[in-house]
Amino acid sequence: MVTAEQIDAYIADIPDIYREILTAFPNVEPNRQPRYGLAYQSLWADFQQRGLAYSLGELMAACEQLASHGLVTIKHGIVVHPTDRGELLISALTGKTAKSVPVPALPPPPG
Repeated sequence: MVTAEQIDAYIADIPDIYREILTAFPNVEPNRQPRYGLAYQSLWADFQQRGLAYSLGELMAACEQLASHGLVTIKHGIVVHPTDRGELLISALTGKTAKSVPVPALPPPPG
């Protein structure tokens, strides 16, 4: 089991771009569910809104690095989904935890 101290030490050692990517998830979708994915363009739009000077290419390359370390998965070549390990880092960075949002069951349509 990973301790909070280990997570904090890891976060302190990673370059800023990785912290910014992980922080973007709750910025873009505050009510997101665990492992909720965001497209590169949504992440980059958040970067631009926050005045971060990274290019889209840098963001994509950093996401590939996050994926190579098992912190995110990239689906369909453009959608970045945090893994459970990534969710731990997002929570440590932002103090926000993704939660499942229950909705009522939809009854079957007539016919």
